[in-house]
Amino acid sequence: MRRVMLVIALVVVLALFGLPYWFGIQTEKAYNDIVSKYSETGGISIVDKSYERGWLNSKAKTAFIIKNGDAELIKLEESDTIYHGPFPVQAVLSGRAGLTPVMAVIDSKVVPVPVGESEYSEIIKKIPPASLLTRLSLDGGGITDITMPGVETGAGGDGEKLKWEGLTGDVRFGPEFKDVDTGLKSPGLHITGKESDVTITGIEADSRIKYVGPENKYPVGDIKFTVGDVVVKSKEENSGEYDNFSVTGIGLTGTSAESGGLIDSTHSLGFKELRAGGSTYGPGGYELAIRNIDMASWIQIQELLKKNQNASQSEEERAVFMTELMKIVPGLIKKSPEIELTKLSIKTNEGSLDGRLKISVDGSNMDNPELASNPLFLVTAIKADAKLAVTKRLLETVINDYKREEITEDFRKADDEIPPDEEIAGMAKEETGDEIKGLMDQGIITETDDNYELSASYEMGQITLNGQPLDMQSLIGD
Repeated sequence: MRRVMLVIALVVVLALFGLPYWFGIQTEKAYNDIVSKYSETGGISIVDKSYERGWLNSKAKTAFIIKNGDAELIKLEESDTIYHGPFPVQAVLSGRAGLTPVMAVIDSKVVPVPVGESEYSEIIKKIPPASLLTRLSLDGGGITDITMPGVETGAGGDGEKLKWEGLTGDVRFGPEFKDVDTGLKSPGLHITGKESDVTITGIEADSRIKYVGPENKYPVGDIKFTVGDVVVKSKEENSGEYDNFSVTGIGLTGTSAESGGLIDSTHSLGFKELRAGGSTYGPGGYELAIRNIDMASWIQIQELLKKNQNASQSEEERAVFMTELMKIVPGLIKKSPEIELTKLSIKTNEGSLDGRLKISVDGSNMDNPELASNPLFLVTAIKADAKLAVTKRLLETVINDYKREEITEDFRKADDEIPPDEEIAGMAKEETGDEIKGLMDQGIITETDDNYELSASYEMGQITLNGQPLDMQSLIGD
C-alpha cells in the first residue's frame, strides 16, 4: 500500500510540476500560430515580438502596426502572461480559470499607441488598455474574452475630446485557427477634433469564418456589421460653420463559400436614412454577388498585390507587375466568373433611383494557349449589361441643386455681387432644363411617364446605349 501511495504521489507531483513545462512548449507553438494568423490579414504588421518561456508560466510581448495601404494608423503593444496547463494553479487561484484542464490561460493587456502626429494623437494616448483573457483548450482551440473600458478625456489644446463607451465581446477559434467566430459590441464613441466632430452609436460586429484552400489561409463564411447612427460635423475652411452629415440604421452583411476550388460571395449594404447637403435620402442600399472565382488564382493575385504594395511604382516595376498579373488572369477567368449588382435602390422624398449591373467573362477558351496569352481576347470575352431608372422629379432636383451651387460659386469667383435667391433659382431651373434636354438629345437617357432611364450593354467590343449602337469615335472626337 505504501508503494502504491508513493506512485500516486509521484504522479501528482509530475502532473503539477512536470506537465506544465511540456504544456508550456505546446502553448508557445499555439501562441505563435495565433500571432502569425493575425499578421496574414495584410492590414497588420508585427514590428516586435519576444517570448520568455518559464516552468509554470511564460511572458510574451508583441507590437502590431495597423495599416491602410502604406499609411500606418495605430500601434498596438500587447503584453501577455501565459499560465501553463493542464491545471494552471495561479490562474485558478486568481479567478482567471476554472478546474477544467486546459492547455493554457493567457492574460493580455493591449495598449494603443499613436503613430506619427495627428490631431488625435493625444486622445489615443489616453485610451485605457484593453483586457483579453484567452483559454486555450487541450485540442488547440479556445475562446478569448475581450473587455475595453470606456473613457472620457478632457479638452486638449485644440479642443479635441474623446468619449469612448467601451467594447465587449469574444472570439472563439478552433484548432490551428481553422475556424473563428467573433462577436463584438460597443455603445459608441464621440470624437471632437479641431476641424471635425464625429459621433457613432450602436456598434455591433459578428462573423463566422473558416479558413480553406492551400494551408488553410483563405477566409470564407458570414459577416454582419451594424451601426445605429453616424453623425459627422466638419468645419468649412475659414469659417466657424459645420457641414452636417448623418446616417442611421447602417447594416453590412456578407457571405462567401468555397466549393470545388471556386469562390462565390454576396454582400449587401443598407441604410435607413442619410442626411447630407440639406437633403434627406433613404432607405437605400445595394446587393452585390460575385460568382465562379478560381480560388488558387485569386490567392495568387492577393499575394502579388501584397508583394507590390510598398513598391516605388517606377515604370520598370509597373511593367513587371503587369507581366506577372497577366500570367495569373487566364487562371482567374477560366471558370467564367461574373459580378452582378443585383440591386441598387435609394428612396427619397423626391422619388427613387433603382439600378442593376452584370459583368461576366466567358472563359471557355482559356485552354487555348494562343487566346489565353492574348490580352485582346478579353475584349471579346467580356459581356456587360446595365440598367438605371430615376424618378423625373428626383433627377431634376439633384441637377437643379448642383446648378444653384455652381452659379453661386461662379459669381463668387468673379467677385460679382451674388443675385437674390429667386434669381439664382430661375437661372438654375433654366440650366437644368437645358442639361436634361442635352442628355436626351445625345441618347444618353430616355423618358417614360415617370422616369428617366438608361440602358447599356457591351458585347464583342460593341457598346449599345438605349438600344442604339454607340459610335465610340463620335465620343472621342476627331
